[in-house]
Amino acid sequence: MSESSILGALDAAHLQNVGLLTAPNDRGTRRMHKRRLNRSSDEENQDIPLDVHPQSAAAQDAFATIPDQLISRATLEYVGFSEAKADALWSQWTNWPPHGPSRETDPDTGGLQMSFLKYMTGAFNTGNDTSSDDDRTWARLMDTFGLSIETKQAILDPVFRYIRLSESCVYWAKDTVHMRYYGLMGIQKASRDRENALRRAATRPGSGRPPGQLFPNPLYTPSSSSLAASRSVSGWQQQSSPGISNYSSNSASAIAARNAPGFVNLFKGIDQERISGLLDDNGSINRIQTLLSSAPSDFSGRRRLYYFTPDFEVAQYYAVYAKRRANAESVVIIMMSIPNRKIKSLQKPEILRLFWPNPEWAQLVWSCRNGRKMPKELRKYQDASLVIGTISRKPNRAYEELASPDDVTGDYVLKVQDSEGRSVPATQYVFGEDGEDILATHGRIKIFPFVPAELRAWIEKHRDMVRQFP
Repeated sequence: MSESSILGALDAAHLQNVGLLTAPNDRGTRRMHKRRLNRSSDEENQDIPLDVHPQSAAAQDAFATIPDQLISRATLEYVGFSEAKADALWSQWTNWPPHGPSRETDPDTGGLQMSFLKYMTGAFNTGNDTSSDDDRTWARLMDTFGLSIETKQAILDPVFRYIRLSESCVYWAKDTVHMRYYGLMGIQKASRDRENALRRAATRPGSGRPPGQLFPNPLYTPSSSSLAASRSVSGWQQQSSPGISNYSSNSASAIAARNAPGFVNLFKGIDQERISGLLDDNGSINRIQTLLSSAPSDFSGRRRLYYFTPDFEVAQYYAVYAKRRANAESVVIIMMSIPNRKIKSLQKPEILRLFWPNPEWAQLVWSCRNGRKMPKELRKYQDASLVIGTISRKPNRAYEELASPDDVTGDYVLKVQDSEGRSVPATQYVFGEDGEDILATHGRIKIFPFVPAELRAWIEKHRDMVRQFP
């Protein structure tokens, strides 16, 4: 597989042979069956038949449009830029100046190199941003960034207004581009896995194919042999995504898991490719560091910490907004289960609790979100293994505009609905450096896909939520 080609030649030939992929068009894109996009898309889209012809009317819902090359003009449109902005950015990329940092596609001479992802998100580094509650201000700013109508509509969807206003316009623009680009890298990884599986299958005794021939007749017909071949790929994809459940986040299996007694169950909604490497081939924790959140954050001004919530609805809200802004990307809800006895065994100052409206909570969040050095009286929270407390709302710039912690109000608190329909502050479990051992040693992870049907159901249920959540 070439560095920029999203699909390997062998994999692409096989998928075209069984009718799950089209050839590249003059715009540099392909149509690919949604069940072959990434390592968990088969389970996520299992309601879509595999025998949908790519030229049929049903293909509109069964196939996704993806770039042929990762570093391409088509990718600029895929991640969210308008045609005009994609033209301008691609022209600049292909006419790179001879001096200064080189591109990642240039020979590595040991100097600075610009990645394509960093180049794309550089379009938002204009010095302009907004966290205003005026949607028109957001729309005008995104116009200056050159975002497409589709991307603007996804970010500004009124159903997600409450969670959107927890961050700034630049934050969500960058987050959307990152997510979509990582999604393309996930498609690339899945293609590599399928190619390896095809090679192994072709060399297996009894394959019945001449040396060098991996496929039957390359002309597509929806035959039983082609469908059998495509279904065998389903098994390979499932094997290449260990630890990710075959059941969705709202399935009976997932509900039973999060109600299992004896554990504190913590959740996090995130797009799947950002946790690449989290689990090993056996589905056990491999690199817990993939779950670190960047600073500044609620309880840390300069260090990266682990943030989870015991409120499933909060994790679901973040997951559904990610899914709304995604193209073909998979989104998951992570469930981290820690034995009750382990949490109960922690004593002060190893475990601390801090909730709104305690003035110390406002002081801690205000200091951390401003990236300030931790005041002496608050350093106990920095040294704790686990801090349980209220989740804040509003972007960092909103805290920068406050003169002091005394200006922090209830509007700066993330709210959820309790079982009686009351609006209450949401809670988070925040693990520090020492708390990482608790997660890695005592934590059990289950990952549930957040599937398109759940997105549709959630939006239908909350369509009247145009002002706030809950």
